[in-house]
Amino acid sequence: MRWLSSDALEGRHYRSQGAKTAAKYIATKWKDAGLTPLPKKRSMYLPTDDLRDAPNVAAMWKGTGESFVLLIAHYDHLRPRKTGDDKIYNGADDNASGTAALIAIAEALGQLRSPLFSSIVLLATTGEEAGFVGAKHFIESAPIQVQDIKAVINLDMISRGDPNTIFLEGSPDAPRISRAITQANKSVGLTIIRDKHPDWLGRGDQWPFLQQGVPAVFLSVEDHEDYHKVSDEVDKILPELAAKTARLTFLAARELACHVP
Repeated sequence: MRWLSSDALEGRHYRSQGAKTAAKYIATKWKDAGLTPLPKKRSMYLPTDDLRDAPNVAAMWKGTGESFVLLIAHYDHLRPRKTGDDKIYNGADDNASGTAALIAIAEALGQLRSPLFSSIVLLATTGEEAGFVGAKHFIESAPIQVQDIKAVINLDMISRGDPNTIFLEGSPDAPRISRAITQANKSVGLTIIRDKHPDWLGRGDQWPFLQQGVPAVFLSVEDHEDYHKVSDEVDKILPELAAKTARLTFLAARELACHVP
């Protein structure tokens, strides 16, 4: 999170060199963890239709079946402002936190010794702040068949607020994901507040998937005083909350990826 939200990346606006540098960093970390490109893809980079955009980054831990569990987080943030002593929107919580979680999850997947049935796909999206650009392109271009995606968990802002609390939205319409998260939390011990903000479902990268009928949930913290401000800095994050949420997501994804007759 410290590197992703550093001044060197200048806010990771999706049409900046900083975002492209972040994309390369993510892909390298996933490759080092042992993940591979999606089926029939030679690269983890999935460009949009606009060459000005930094790409989506996607990789998978291959299962034995034909279905997929999708974990997503947007890695872009905002372009620098033109005035002020601090011009850079570092986006530590929004969303270096979710992106770093996907990197940690990749490393955990790389340690698995038992095969899974469903492949677990990690997707770091571009252009969320510009209207879900990357998520929309992913589902419209269908690098994997939409009907083969059995679950989506979106991580967006997971490192601020109450020290042991995360919010879960979308569980009533995704009961299997909800049960997997409940089971995973028995060994994680987070306080999970469910479905307090149903309007959030239309505010994140899960929305294009929900519109296509894919079961999807959203893990996040509530908006805070540094939301979309230059003061969203890494020294304000709660590392243990981000780590617990990453572990919760990994364990739930592993459960979801097991074969169900």
